[in-house]
Amino acid sequence: MIKKYNSSFSYDNFSLKVEKEFALISAFVLLINLFLEAYYFVFISNHFNYLGFKLDFSIVKYLETKLLLFLFFIYSLHLFKKSSFIYSIFVLLVILFYIPISILYSFMDSIGDPIYSVTFFLTIYTLIAPKKINIKTICLSAQNKFLILFGMALILVIPIFLNFGWNINLKTLFFNEIYETRALFSKNLSTIQDYFYSWEVKIIIPILLIFLLIHQKYLLALLTFSILLYLYMISGNKSVYASTIVVLFFYFFGQDFSTKTRYFLQLLFFGLILIPLVDIYYIKNVFFSGIFVMRVFFFPSLLTYCYFDYFSNFSLYLSEHSFFNVFFQSPLEMKSALLISKVYFNTNDMYANNGIISDGYMNMGYIGVLMFSVVFSSIFLFFNSIRIDPRYYGIFFISIFFLLSIPFFTVLISGGLWLLIILSFFIMQKRI
Repeated sequence: MIKKYNSSFSYDNFSLKVEKEFALISAFVLLINLFLEAYYFVFISNHFNYLGFKLDFSIVKYLETKLLLFLFFIYSLHLFKKSSFIYSIFVLLVILFYIPISILYSFMDSIGDPIYSVTFFLTIYTLIAPKKINIKTICLSAQNKFLILFGMALILVIPIFLNFGWNINLKTLFFNEIYETRALFSKNLSTIQDYFYSWEVKIIIPILLIFLLIHQKYLLALLTFSILLYLYMISGNKSVYASTIVVLFFYFFGQDFSTKTRYFLQLLFFGLILIPLVDIYYIKNVFFSGIFVMRVFFFPSLLTYCYFDYFSNFSLYLSEHSFFNVFFQSPLEMKSALLISKVYFNTNDMYANNGIISDGYMNMGYIGVLMFSVVFSSIFLFFNSIRIDPRYYGIFFISIFFLLSIPFFTVLISGGLWLLIILSFFIMQKRI
C-alpha cells in the first residue's frame, strides 16, 4: 500500500510540474506578444515608417489573430505532452513567424495571405512532426564520433586557412571594421570554400563544440572555440559570433527542451523590457529597438508581405535555384531579392532575402507553401524519431532562425541542414 501511494504521489507531482512548465511558457509567449505589439505601436510605426511600417489598426483582424493564437495554445498542450522537442520548436515558430506577421496583419490592416500561410505551415507541422517512425540509429563509441567530427572540421577548414592564413582582423572582436572585413573575405573566397565555411560555422564546429563539452574535453572544446573565433575574425560574419553564444546558452541553461525554451523566453522577455530603457535613457535613439526588435522580428515579416504581394499573379517554379534552373527560366530580369528591394524600398543596395513561407509562395504559390511545410515537418519528424540530446538544442534554434529570412533550399544545402540530418543520425542522440 505504501508503494502504491508513493508511486501515485510521484506521478501527481510530475503531472503538476508538467502543467506548471506549460503554463509558464504559455504566459511568457503571451507577454512577449503583448510587448512586441507595444513595440510596433510606439517605436516601429513611428521611427521606421520609411521602410513601409504603417499604423492602420484593425480590431477585427486583431481579434482574429488572438483567436488563432488561442487555438494554438490549446493544441500545444497536446504537443507538450507528446514531445517536448517538437513543442519547443513549435514555440520558436510561433515567436519568430506567427506573432510578428500577426502584428503586421492587424496593425497595418494588411492582406491575409501571409498570416493564413503561416497558420497553415504551423498546422501541417503539428500534424506531421510529433509522429515517430522506427529508425535504427548507428551506435558509435565516443572516440569514433570525435574522430568523425574533428576530421570533418579539419578537412573543411584547411583550404580556408591556406587561402587566408593568419590575416585576421582583431578589431572585429569589438564589432569594428565588420563590413570591410566581410567585403575582403567575400572577394577572396571561392565558391567551394564558401560552402565549406558555411557548413563549418553553422553545423560541424558547433556540434563538435557541444560534443566535447558533454564529454568534458574542455581543452579540445577551447581549441574548437578558437577555430570558430578564427573563422569569425577572417570573415567579419556576425552570425558566427551570435550563433556561438546561442549554442553555448542552450547547452548550459536548462535540463530538457521545455526548460531550455522557458529560459530563452525569460531572457527575451527581460531583454524586451531593457532595450527601450537603454535606447531612451542611455543611447538617446532607437538603436537597439531597430537593430534587434525591428530586424529580427518585424522586417522578415514585412518582406514576407512584399513577396506575397509581388508574386500574387505568377510563380518562379524554383528557377532561381540550382538544378531546377536547368528546366525553368526565370521570368525576372534580376534576382528576386534585388527586385523586391528596388520595387518596395527604392534601393539597389539591399538584398531582400525571403524565408521559408514566402520562398514557397514565390516559387509555386500555395502549392509551394504546402510542399515546403510538408518537407520541413517531415525533417523534424525524423529528428523527433531519434531522441535528440537537449544539449544540442541551440543548433536547431539557429536553423529555425535562418529559415526566417533565408530561402529553404539555401538553408538545406549551403546552410548545412542536410549535414545536420546526417550527423544527428549517429552523433546527437540522447544516451538512455
